[in-house]
Amino acid sequence: MRVEIFKLFKEGPILLHIGLRRMDRTSTIVHSDTLFSALSNSLVKLLGEEKFKTFEEKLIISSLFIGLRMPNFDILFVPMPDIFIKLPRDKSDQHKRYKKIQWISLKALGKILNFFDKENLSINLENLDDFSFLNSKFLVAKEEFEEIKEEIDFIGTILEPKVSVNRESSVSENLFFQENLILWPIKTSDNVEIRPFLYFFKKEEPNLDSIFIPVLNLFIEEGIGGERSTGKGTFDYYEKELTDLPDEGNLEITLSLTTPMREEVNNLIYYQIIKRDGFVFYNAPKGFRKKVHYKVKEGALVKSPYIGENIDVSPVEELRVISYGKNLGYKFS
Repeated sequence: MRVEIFKLFKEGPILLHIGLRRMDRTSTIVHSDTLFSALSNSLVKLLGEEKFKTFEEKLIISSLFIGLRMPNFDILFVPMPDIFIKLPRDKSDQHKRYKKIQWISLKALGKILNFFDKENLSINLENLDDFSFLNSKFLVAKEEFEEIKEEIDFIGTILEPKVSVNRESSVSENLFFQENLILWPIKTSDNVEIRPFLYFFKKEEPNLDSIFIPVLNLFIEEGIGGERSTGKGTFDYYEKELTDLPDEGNLEITLSLTTPMREEVNNLIYYQIIKRDGFVFYNAPKGFRKKVHYKVKEGALVKSPYIGENIDVSPVEELRVISYGKNLGYKFS
């Protein structure tokens, strides 16, 4: 499947606040429905509502993932699949370490799926020499690690003091600490410069380019998540590349937050469910919450084809609020 990769860059550290239904916590991943909402708001602001129907029908995107810019290549990470990994007996002491992995490079994902056991629906990882830990949560291919040569930390959270204000009286009430996600550039002990960025896949759709590119240009300035007025969630520029994701096979690893169609529910094999709600934002806060709904997290193992669907989550009839739920997957057999 031909896809476009959009890489979002910021001079200096990247700061994000993606709320988890409370102000003092942030998500460590920007889900595809959040990305879609931010792009849609930029679309309406720039081109008006009449373009939204085409945008919603044709746009297929992944969630927003982490990348690392190296001197000679970029490393693209995706969420670790929800598949049980069985290690060799003489390496069983590393089982706990492999269970803690949250992110895997795209190159390492291709390698690890070569060990997939179709009968038991598990990964029998017979050769660990093909993989290396970048840190406790990130796994890369051996050749990617050889460029870095050491374990590194480039992502974490920071706490920022905030004061809540009563909306009626405008009186300050409580002091709390807001958690923000931060990704920072580093230099290794061998002076290798490494720069983090965020990226997402978009299924190639030439008929959408005349809409999407202007929207993306506005999006990187408008930003994503909370606290955008203080510079969080904004980017300085982006780069676009074309690549191919595997499109043959009877299984898929999902790369977006999905809502399965009724006839696709039985296609789910290994998956996690996540609750979604939050306040409606339509050019400005509307003061009411979206309907509570549940989605399948990224990294699920599903039978192909698995398409997913967008759903209306507006609590009021006069406003249509679409929550993105289509799948962009990594196929294999």
